[in-house]
Amino acid sequence: MAAPEASAKAYSPATLARICAKEKELETGRKELQVLRANVEQSVERARQVLRLRHELEQQRQRIEERRQLVEQQARRVEEASGMSEGSDNQTAADHKQEDGQDIVQRIKRLAVTLRQDRIILEDLRAMLARQRAHVASVLAFVYPVELGDDGWTICGLRLVHADDIHGWLASEETAAALGMVAVVVDYVAQSMGVPARYPVIPRGSRSVVVNPGSTPAQTAPLFMLRAGDRPRLRGAIRLVATDIEQLLGMFGIDDIDRHQILPNLTQLLLA
Repeated sequence: MAAPEASAKAYSPATLARICAKEKELETGRKELQVLRANVEQSVERARQVLRLRHELEQQRQRIEERRQLVEQQARRVEEASGMSEGSDNQTAADHKQEDGQDIVQRIKRLAVTLRQDRIILEDLRAMLARQRAHVASVLAFVYPVELGDDGWTICGLRLVHADDIHGWLASEETAAALGMVAVVVDYVAQSMGVPARYPVIPRGSRSVVVNPGSTPAQTAPLFMLRAGDRPRLRGAIRLVATDIEQLLGMFGIDDIDRHQILPNLTQLLLA
């Protein structure tokens, strides 16, 4: 009979309450672990899709580069043909007594036909290039969806918290991952348009950086925050990326934007 009494004394109400509290904590932790595991599995699957689509984007970028070079060659041909046509007009008056007028007229007509054909080819190539860019934008929008939810704008479900509002490791990593995805989109759009970004980004996932070539020497600014002291540099890096997005939107004639709204501006860029 002494053993049960000792056992009863060992588990006092306070001890039992603590045990119950620990069990609840363990149950909560188990549920959080299950949610985290499900999120990791989703992230792995999305990463596989990203790798496949990134390979496709790289192929599209190479095709766009080849098409752009072809467009430039056609444009040079058009300019040369235009110069020859103008030169022939000037030469007609000076050499009227030395050459047969009918031959000169025929030459000008042939040049005019060639010029019209080259212009048609040039317009076709420009239209083809625009379709390729639209395809790249649609793939980027699929891989990195930007949405407006109850918690505000997100990219792939991640919030982009303002630098001054980042508190804690989780918010810091979430923002760093979101900015890494923004960097990928900006980099691909700039390459597909053949426009060098004013502040080139170097996508490295949640450790991406942006280059400021205006400084001497050129410096990189981190798009992540490892400690509170990195907050000013992160704030400056976000401004540089926002300037890149504004620059790319300007190529489509879109100037009336709020530079501080990075994700809405990114959506507008992919729809332009």
